[in-house]
Amino acid sequence: MRKIIIALPKGRRLLIQAYDIFKKAGYTSQSLEREIELHELRQLEFGCDNGEAIFLLARVADIPQYVDKNWADIGISAFDCYREYELQSTASRHSMYGDNFVTNIFADLKLCEKSRFCVAGEPKELKFYEQCKQNDDTILTIATQHPNIAAKYFSKKNMVVDIITITGSSEIMPKHGEIDAIFDIVESGRTLEENGLIIFEEAMPIKTKILVSKAALKYDENISKMIGRLENAIK
Repeated sequence: MRKIIIALPKGRRLLIQAYDIFKKAGYTSQSLEREIELHELRQLEFGCDNGEAIFLLARVADIPQYVDKNWADIGISAFDCYREYELQSTASRHSMYGDNFVTNIFADLKLCEKSRFCVAGEPKELKFYEQCKQNDDTILTIATQHPNIAAKYFSKKNMVVDIITITGSSEIMPKHGEIDAIFDIVESGRTLEENGLIIFEEAMPIKTKILVSKAALKYDENISKMIGRLENAIK
């Protein structure tokens, strides 16, 4: 029997919560649990005790690609990761990005309940931000690690923005990068406060979803069985 490949985020906090969902559905791994207890997590592949699946640990940002490319049949990822991956299809020539997984089988798992996308900046720039919301002749410069989600968000608000893509911390950019505001994930808001920034606007919550490969859904009947068991576990 072919084993189902399950991709879980390897960050310890998310991993524990994500694994617990599969554990409640009857997919346990004593070897993975030992690694979690020992705070090790050097090993990245673990067999399921019932022999039906294999757990792979990956960066949460990489899990959409794992499922999309059929390297995994099912996985758990956050909205900022899978939506940014999907939207790459409109910003690049790789038009098949995100075409091979579905995210609507299960509701939000609420593993990142406190996190949300926010527009933030220095207090002195709040008035300018409000002006940009009313005037499409004014260009707002935004720094973000999520350019496609940001572009979609501001487009819906009919705002003209110049999006600067960065890969590190964005909180320092308004002071030193000629940036009007940042579009970033905020949990407690403490980092913003420590860098002299305030929230201009809360954009959207960060959902965590189970991603399922369309190919696996079509060709592997065991995925349907797993989905049924997961649905009962999540209720």
